[in-house]
Amino acid sequence: MVVALAPPTYLPPAKPDHASTARPDSPFAEFLWRRRLWFESTFALSMLEPWEKILLLTIFAALFILVASGIIMYFPQHLAVMQRRAIYYLWGQEGSERTVWQWLGLGGTLHKEL
Repeated sequence: MVVALAPPTYLPPAKPDHASTARPDSPFAEFLWRRRLWFESTFALSMLEPWEKILLLTIFAALFILVASGIIMYFPQHLAVMQRRAIYYLWGQEGSERTVWQWLGLGGTLHKEL
């Protein structure tokens, strides 16, 4: 004999809870919400758990800070070194910036004698 059960009167909320992906009401919040969803879907963050997202974004932020500080601190010095090398490769001798400005035809107008 089969006993029929009555359907439950209360169902628990669905797992996972998608309340964080609900569309917000204000236009500015909706703009930020769209950007967040774009970012998560572009880089496949939507498939990760929250702790994995935090870990991954922390690693990316640390790497970005290291690269940006390296560029800001060392790139100007590297440009000066590359300028001296370019002068040497172009004219076969080490020279001053004045040679470059004269070759470009801007010798006396922009820079004075160093």
